[in-house]
Amino acid sequence: MDIIKQKHPAWKRLLHKWQARRDIPFRRKFFIGYDLYGNTYWEFTLDGNMTRLRRKLEPYKEEIFKVDYFKTIPPQWLQWLRRTRFDAPSLDELVSDQLRQQRLKILARQADEKWQLEKLRLEEENKVKLQHELQRAELDNAPRITEGTEEPQVTETNDPWKQADESKGDNPIESATIKPR
Repeated sequence: MDIIKQKHPAWKRLLHKWQARRDIPFRRKFFIGYDLYGNTYWEFTLDGNMTRLRRKLEPYKEEIFKVDYFKTIPPQWLQWLRRTRFDAPSLDELVSDQLRQQRLKILARQADEKWQLEKLRLEEENKVKLQHELQRAELDNAPRITEGTEEPQVTETNDPWKQADESKGDNPIESATIKPR
């Protein structure tokens, strides 16, 4: 109720209480409630038919364009205005929904940070793996020098073309082995 006290003076709140009473005869306009922005909501009739009252919003601040009011109307009040909700929302419900939205924003921000950190961790892990693979490939393809002879001999290791040439004479059927499980 503190929010409403800031927006509407005491005499206007008393007037709204008086206008909310439905037991006064010949009244055509009834006050329903407030939202957190200070807008007021009303039910009224034009022809005196009290079975189906019309519903409307009276904004707290006047805007140039009517469409600008929709950014200040909570979804609960929109449901009430469009008759998808029977009872008007209370201020406690609006405050709890606002707190829920704030908690949801905090949790979403934390989840975004968590996934960003996970992405950075995976990128770093992939960089390390790639670096190890590159170092291993450089060591495997580097020429090896055999010592003990007067003239150092350079031998290539893991050269696939040499291995293919050496195994040309082998019969693939004879060289194949079946490993038992």
